[in-house]
Amino acid sequence: MTFFPYSPASFQRPTRLVTSAWIEHAPFAFWLIDRHRPRCVTELGTHHGFSYLCFCQQVQASALDAKCFAVDTWAGDEHAGYYGADVFDHLRGYHDSQYSSFSKLIRSTFDEAVDQFADESIDLLHIDGRHLYEDVKHDFETWRRKLSSRGIVLFHDTQVRDPSFGVYQLWETVKRDFPHFEFTHCYGLGVLGVGHDPMVAALPIFQAHDHADVIAIRNAFEMLGASVSGRHPLRRNDLCPCGSGKKFKHCHGSDVQASDNPR
Repeated sequence: MTFFPYSPASFQRPTRLVTSAWIEHAPFAFWLIDRHRPRCVTELGTHHGFSYLCFCQQVQASALDAKCFAVDTWAGDEHAGYYGADVFDHLRGYHDSQYSSFSKLIRSTFDEAVDQFADESIDLLHIDGRHLYEDVKHDFETWRRKLSSRGIVLFHDTQVRDPSFGVYQLWETVKRDFPHFEFTHCYGLGVLGVGHDPMVAALPIFQAHDHADVIAIRNAFEMLGASVSGRHPLRRNDLCPCGSGKKFKHCHGSDVQASDNPR
């Protein structure tokens, strides 16, 4: 792979920015929805809703015939912290005004909600609940039968080595058996191609076997993510993150808004 097929979706801006440890993965979320074109998107652990709203935003932008579901108690836990009803109320107010035609917020534990989903029905599953090893393993094993032949699973916090976080341990195990890719910025995001449909393994993200390609893809999406968080704004005269060698304004930046600073 000499050139990763970025899409204009990768360069979109989230329409709603809220506090989130996931913020710099927004460009990949947009790319994945646009490229994978899932029919059912399910998120376990939503909190303020940043990642979930990114999924919904791109489902809408790509005009997909898809259903989206967010499952959470919206009470918090020892990792996300505990919080009041205002978090859910704020999310619901925005969500219902934008995405209620194809998306549903399910206020429930993961185990209580699982039987609401048909087996082999979920194309994209994002697991971001409690991060203890036993919890993440339980969530993956419990929901795995719900994954379709096109199933892809996202695991957040794969780079966190805190003793109370076990995502990285599960990731090291499950990635041995499936096509996979890991982003190392913004606490890490593991992408696992569980589905047996050939189109899953054929996704460009799973075709990056050369170390240089892996690093190039990671760097590009980190740069795009840093422009979302404000850590490093992407300016018109910067080189385009896609690797074309062109200035951003003459490449993917010709269709999207960059920083007003021309330098």
